[in-house]
Amino acid sequence: MIILIFVSLFFMVGFMGWQKKVYLSAILMLFFYTRFPCYFDFYFMSLFIDIISFSLIFLSFWLTILMVFSSYMVIYNKTSSNFYLFLIFLLMVVLILSFSFSSSLLFYFFFEFSLIPTLLMIMGWGYQPERLQASIYFLFYTLFGSLPLLLVLFFMNGYGGSFLFFQMNFISSPSEMFNFIILLFIMLAFLIKMPMYLFHLWLPKAHVEAPVAGSMILAGVLLKLGGYGICRVLSSVSFMVSYISSWIISLSLVGMLFVGFICCRLNDFKALIAYSSVAHMGLVLGGIISFYSWGYSGGLLMMVSHGLGSSGLFCIVNMYYERISSRSLFLNSGLLILIPGFGLMIFMLSAANISAPPTINLLSEIFLMFSVLGYSKIMVLIFPIGSFMGAVFTIYMFSYSQHGKNFNSMFSWLSSSSREIHTLSCHLIPINLLLFKSVSMLFI
Repeated sequence: MIILIFVSLFFMVGFMGWQKKVYLSAILMLFFYTRFPCYFDFYFMSLFIDIISFSLIFLSFWLTILMVFSSYMVIYNKTSSNFYLFLIFLLMVVLILSFSFSSSLLFYFFFEFSLIPTLLMIMGWGYQPERLQASIYFLFYTLFGSLPLLLVLFFMNGYGGSFLFFQMNFISSPSEMFNFIILLFIMLAFLIKMPMYLFHLWLPKAHVEAPVAGSMILAGVLLKLGGYGICRVLSSVSFMVSYISSWIISLSLVGMLFVGFICCRLNDFKALIAYSSVAHMGLVLGGIISFYSWGYSGGLLMMVSHGLGSSGLFCIVNMYYERISSRSLFLNSGLLILIPGFGLMIFMLSAANISAPPTINLLSEIFLMFSVLGYSKIMVLIFPIGSFMGAVFTIYMFSYSQHGKNFNSMFSWLSSSSREIHTLSCHLIPINLLLFKSVSMLFI
């Protein structure tokens, strides 16, 4: 199926303009994705593809196309554009391979290898001198959080287990402290990658300093590596996770609440969207750890919908940044009057961010709500407030940027181009059309 997508795109390159290529690619990919059976598993040697893998492969490939279109200024200015495009497509290949292997060792290799092109993009094409500090945060958090996982994989394989996800054996010890340390080593890498609240300090720094392609792939796909890894290893350590699942779910939802209050005080456009990713990934983590089938379904839907929605928000913020050279909400005010072509786009992306119908964000949040409340009725005190705060800071971002008085010296901007409108439309098309697919994903 992936081969058919590549072949179809190859034949479309020589016969039409890029706008038609994008729309035909969207129709082709959405058709294959909606026709992919939810209960079909493809297994060949070390390759394994199910609905979770295929959904994230689809997301990786689709966002790579949009990353290239969003990086027009980098390519146009010819600032090492060939190497920049090479890093984008290298990252796409690494992500597709990481979602395709059934071996935990190969997954770990590509999981770590994805750090290299992302780090080079932040350091080479970042906007501010602080990109070096952001790169160090990103490197040390990811690297030191992942090394214990490698030790545990070799430890489990040495005691009669296997590197395959579905044959891994967690060796239980009479010592509860030993079991807890092993479980912590396994979960730490994925909790940092998602990231869960308290492990999220690297994310706003990396997003703020990254170029548009780095922010899009970081929020769209790289964060989902953590959720994908938890889904794969959870079957092996479920009996141990059940002892601490209440702590993880509580911390995730309380973190979602705290992040909502933090976002209401932020003035940086990109930092606000980056913090909203922490809140959404907290929902995903809570749904997966609840051990309900609705939680798995809602977690997958939220990962796909958040990948498209947050990528679109970072894309449109970069379009504003190219015109005003600032991410401050104080300077990015009254934009609905100055650039009306983006008004509808940012409104629809903001609506998707607060899970408004008819986007798949709404269905995913309903699934996650049922799974979390089914796990513990006490969460009914936290979940609604967290969702409400998500709506509050998104409406704050939209109203503050689109309405009000504009900065007086900014009147010579270029209006929205067809390339930009098409790029944003290709974020919105899957968010709304994948609702038809999500109904069949109720129980994965």
